[in-house]
Amino acid sequence: MEKTYKFLNHTTPLPIDEIRRLYKGYWVFLVNAEFSITNSLISGTPVIIGSRAYDGARDGIYEKYKASEYEPQTDISLLSNNGFISALRPAGGSNAYSKTKYP
Repeated sequence: MEKTYKFLNHTTPLPIDEIRRLYKGYWVFLVNAEFSITNSLISGTPVIIGSRAYDGARDGIYEKYKASEYEPQTDISLLSNNGFISALRPAGGSNAYSKTKYP
């Protein structure tokens, strides 16, 4: 089965506008995220992109991001909205800007 996720090589946080520009059409897992006082995502370090939310979770690829040096983590869905089904998120998934520890 073909992998539907990819590891990224970013080492520093990117502003949210840059993340949107670079990864439009993907779900993005971010570490070292920064949030405003209203909990809006300001920046983060993209480490994994996927064609679905939490792609690769069964492979254990998020285990290394449990360390406190990667906190806070979050995800952002930049997937194309091709109708009702593409807008659904898996049960237990996070909101587009929620702070998550790991999948």
